[in-house]
Amino acid sequence: MYIVHEGEILLKEKYGSMAKERYYIKPPEQANIVVLDEENTNNVTSWFTKILLPQGYPDSVSEDYIAYQIWDTAQAFCSTISGTLATQAVLTGVGVGDTTATPLSATITWVVKDGFGHLGRILFAYSHGTYLDAYSKKWRLCADFLNDIAMCIELTLPLFRNHTTAILCTSTVLKAIVGVAGGATRAAMTQHHALRGNLADVSAKDSAQETAVNLIASFTALFIISLFGDSILIFILMIILHIIFNYFAVRAVCLKTLNEPRFLQLIDVYLKNEVIASVSDINREEPIFFYQMGPNMLDEKLCGFTIKLGQSIKDVAKDSPNAIHMKRVKEIYEDRSYMLLPDVQQKVMFVLLRENVTSADILCAYFHAVLLSITICAINGNFGKNCKSKSFCEDLFHVEIS
Repeated sequence: MYIVHEGEILLKEKYGSMAKERYYIKPPEQANIVVLDEENTNNVTSWFTKILLPQGYPDSVSEDYIAYQIWDTAQAFCSTISGTLATQAVLTGVGVGDTTATPLSATITWVVKDGFGHLGRILFAYSHGTYLDAYSKKWRLCADFLNDIAMCIELTLPLFRNHTTAILCTSTVLKAIVGVAGGATRAAMTQHHALRGNLADVSAKDSAQETAVNLIASFTALFIISLFGDSILIFILMIILHIIFNYFAVRAVCLKTLNEPRFLQLIDVYLKNEVIASVSDINREEPIFFYQMGPNMLDEKLCGFTIKLGQSIKDVAKDSPNAIHMKRVKEIYEDRSYMLLPDVQQKVMFVLLRENVTSADILCAYFHAVLLSITICAINGNFGKNCKSKSFCEDLFHVEIS
């Protein structure tokens, strides 16, 4: 700190997210103004903060920003090291250092693999692009997992030199998927972290952090290669740590938007305890993988039905072609922005949406679909084996449902 012994303080201002003070002082018998800044106790820390963190940190970003960035930095470090080790195998596989290999064959292999990569990128964006926003955590983790698989495939190149093109095409397609999924989900994470319309600043600082980590990791990888050679044990260790750090990174993110798994968790807590769960609680309990597979069908576990949101009337009519029934349902939901059509035999709840439907209407429709499904199961007494709502209904109606 500083001490003003004498002079008139004309102005005092606070600046920065840490509210540092700056004084404008008129010394005695002088006409000039002296500026006194609060001394920075750690200039190195301040310098790194300005370079690597968004302006206004921590107030300009979400609360989960720093936790996510720490784990993300750790996974990027491991990924760069394992990627460098895999690159050595790729160069060996295409003929670098091999006197019998020709530049033409290496060029053809490279062009073919790039072509497969471009095709894979286009097809994946077409087939899964609409899911990347709602399920950004899943695809963020999935992208890095696929990247590790691609590098493991590339490590086999020196062992299967006669299948170099096929191996490289496979790994390049996987990396193309990684490029689309990773880039899109990173943008979604950045949008979540930016609180003050500073999306570009957060993205730029994220890129700066990644570049710094990659630089350090690259030199570390060169040191490892020169010391241990192409050590498969180090590669496996880096892959394992990469997956673990990625999992902790996506777990650290507390998204404030609702997708199907998070909304089902919210409904589950509300029906059990009659309270609205907090954002952190919902994100902590959110299943990232396998939430709609086998025994982990979240909607079936909650209400006994599979809920299909935004279905076409054509899909519903082919299973329930009863015109009188359809007309009756239309009359019931005349003043709603949605219609619910249950298929009791198949245990499927179809949710039809009108043209002017809003986000609030969609949430209301899904919630009502869950309640109607539970009611149907309670009336018919045919809750599924793993259905959570069976005990809920027994407590509500004070009866035992077989």
